[in-house]
Amino acid sequence: MKLILLTLVALPLFSKAFAADDLPANAFPADAFAAIFFSENAFPTNTFAEESTAAANKDTVYQSSYSVLPFVSYTPETSLMFGGLSLHQFKPGDAGPETRSSSFIFSAMYTLNRQLMIEFTPNVIFPQERWILDGRYEFSIFPESYWGVGSETADDDELEIEYSSFDFRQSVLRKLGPDLFAGPKLRWNRVYDISVEEPENNTASDAGNNAVEQTTLAGIGFSVRQDRRNSIATPAQGRYLELTAMFYPDISGATHPHSSWRMDARRYLDLSGDQSQVLAIHFRSQLTTGQLPFREYALLGGREIMRGYYEGRFRDSNSAQIQAEFRRHAWWRIGFAVFAAAGEVWNRFEDFHLNNPKFSAGAGLRFDLNPDDTTNLRIDYGISPHGGGLYITIGEAF
Repeated sequence: MKLILLTLVALPLFSKAFAADDLPANAFPADAFAAIFFSENAFPTNTFAEESTAAANKDTVYQSSYSVLPFVSYTPETSLMFGGLSLHQFKPGDAGPETRSSSFIFSAMYTLNRQLMIEFTPNVIFPQERWILDGRYEFSIFPESYWGVGSETADDDELEIEYSSFDFRQSVLRKLGPDLFAGPKLRWNRVYDISVEEPENNTASDAGNNAVEQTTLAGIGFSVRQDRRNSIATPAQGRYLELTAMFYPDISGATHPHSSWRMDARRYLDLSGDQSQVLAIHFRSQLTTGQLPFREYALLGGREIMRGYYEGRFRDSNSAQIQAEFRRHAWWRIGFAVFAAAGEVWNRFEDFHLNNPKFSAGAGLRFDLNPDDTTNLRIDYGISPHGGGLYITIGEAF
């Protein structure tokens, strides 16, 4: 049933002429949504063919590189984070300028919230981009705040859950056409050594106790991705769409058998024609069914979407979030951005309503660390009715 619902959600994104009269009165106009995200003529931009030709003339021989760098960032979930990372960028085999660079990233981070994260992220793109191998292998010890499940949890319900986790993810994507990839995904996850620290008179204690369960997940899924962004770290043109389905059945040994469906759609409009003024729009949704451990619920908030909400401040079986951001170059290497977002979580579709949607907004500064290949230092502050948060990191939110 959820797969059918996801199809119904995704279908308008590909529709060129979906009548608004066919939608409920409170629904988002699907044809307008599709036009913004997927129309090539929404705003005039340079073609990617022209950019690819220019890149081909410039990048005739790729030089592999290896770097070891210190790293500092700040988010509401981690407080101050510091550590180091090693980055190896390369192109395998006889890959030429038509193939984006591959990378191996190893990082170790510690935060003032006593969180430890060790992560290895391999991304290998084969010649002609025929195959893409995306992976993430992570160990973490992670205390985090938890308010229970549902869209009506109170700020006073906060408690702290600490756990250790191994999380291994690997996808194998095959090129099906220009900028279109599809393939299987595998995941293994283990959460253990869980403890709950509850303040006195905490009304969320039942939800917290229910969350204290060691979990093991082994899942398989499938992903379809279209990526027409001109840049991954600092996109200014193009679009991105990824649809993913994951299944964690009993037969795999999962302690909490369940399924999840995710949609991530992004559109970038170059308003000025020279990438100095960009309007970026982002829609993200997650639908789940089955037995969910607390880390597998659909989460609202974080450093990528609904900034101003602690990631997981609201969580439930399903979520939908949308945000828009205006980015402008100001002077030299400096720019700024303003953003706003809305979202909601819910349990069952028959209980879904928009009586209490969640909103956030904010602004931030950008500093271009590499003018030859724009990569921004991002400093954002987001606010919401449930607090606010400072975000300092590398790369745009989306």
